Amino acid sequence: MSQRPTRQRRSEVRPARSRLIPRLVSFLFIFVAVVMIIAMVNGNGSNDNKQSTNPLTTMKRQFFGDQIGDRLQQAWQKQLSGTDQNVSIAIYSPVTGQTYRLTRASHGHKFHTASTVKVGVMAALLLDNNGQLNDTENSLAQTMIENSNNDATSTLFDDYIGGQSGLQDVYNRVGMDHTKVNQAWGLTTTTASDQVKLLNNIFYKSNLLTPDERQQIYSLMDNVEEDQSWGTSAGAASYQLKNGWLFYGSDQWIVNSIGHVTLKNGVDYTIAIYTDGSSSMNEGETLIENLAKATAKVMKNANLTNNN
Repeated sequence: MSQRPTRQRRSEVRPARSRLIPRLVSFLFIFVAVVMIIAMVNGNGSNDNKQSTNPLTTMKRQFFGDQIGDRLQQAWQKQLSGTDQNVSIAIYSPVTGQTYRLTRASHGHKFHTASTVKVGVMAALLLDNNGQLNDTENSLAQTMIENSNNDATSTLFDDYIGGQSGLQDVYNRVGMDHTKVNQAWGLTTTTASDQVKLLNNIFYKSNLLTPDERQQIYSLMDNVEEDQSWGTSAGAASYQLKNGWLFYGSDQWIVNSIGHVTLKNGVDYTIAIYTDGSSSMNEGETLIENLAKATAKVMKNANLTNNN
């Protein structure tokens, strides 16, 4: 009689053991998962200085990058209020990796490069000669960029880089899909965003131009004549640029400025501003400089340095 309760208690123990095993398995599974997550986090933390491998850094830069985009749009729109010129503006931040742009013009409107095309001519000249220019080529290039001499540009365009097709090939290689070279080189059509692509190949990394070729263009754009240092330089501590201006038909005054600027706090970016429809060259210059100053103010206040 006393054995039956014992057998009954044994039968009650068996279900308890069967419930314990899956609980242990679940606990071990959760423990392993937590260990793996911790390992992943620690792995990311060890690469804080590598932007591309740190998701937290990437998210932070994306967040600040989007904020900057909103502020730039507001600042640009404010400067355009009350004006009726056509405008295409774009900047690229090497920290956020984003290009910010605004275009105010009728659909299909074409912006002409005027003398800003000379930066592309210089790049084509270097690429055709593997970066090794003779004395004549160096002299023509210097006169073309620093003094914005049209005769030197025409000589290089027609006799050295293969004219319209030669320059178009360079733009195509850069990925400037909205730029079309005209045989009259100053009437080449483009967008600010396209020009920023070329500038990025000069002032940042490039699979097209060698470091020495980039430095040659940098040096020339860093040494333009004093009376041609207006434009995207406004609000900058240091700058490299090339401006263009042309009175042409219904576009009236075409006034453009492209380049690279560095602010006092070390923030830098490439920038291109294209305008037309101004009644005078001075009106176009003023508009460009107002946009450049507004851009510099936003970028300075963002304090978006490579340490962020």
